[in-house]
Amino acid sequence: MAGLVDWESFGVMTGGASGALTGLLFVAVSLNADRIARHPGLRAIAAQTLVLFMAPLAMATAVLTPRQPGWVLGTELMTAGLCGGLSLLVIGWRKRGPGSADARLAGLFDRRDTGIVVMVLMVAGGAVLASGAPEGLYALPPASLVAFVSGVLSAWNFLLPPPAML
Repeated sequence: MAGLVDWESFGVMTGGASGALTGLLFVAVSLNADRIARHPGLRAIAAQTLVLFMAPLAMATAVLTPRQPGWVLGTELMTAGLCGGLSLLVIGWRKRGPGSADARLAGLFDRRDTGIVVMVLMVAGGAVLASGAPEGLYALPPASLVAFVSGVLSAWNFLLPPPAML
């Protein structure tokens, strides 16, 4: 795809940020593993945050794959967006199972809606690319930004919940 070279810096920056945030999430979860293990809602939020941080990594990997046609990139983005959206829905369904205290805790930190926005942007951008229009790439920056901001807020909140919620 001719214009894809222009997106290389975006892919490198997004992939690097995604990898760094994913690594920091693993450190944060391991430092708070006992508390997170006691709350199914916190475990679900950690999983949601992981999906949000991995989505831009999938985007970057697809964008940086050399010499692929636009329809292939579009198909990869649609597949990643659909898989990420399905993961968020499954995590959301599992979150509904805990008792009332855990349900309140999970509801307080729920970032599923913004996560779905990320996945919809990936799928939409991929569909536009697959149809032959390189403008679909312009859906990726807002998707990445929403994923990073939502993931960081979610991680911050579930690592430092209000004392009344614990």
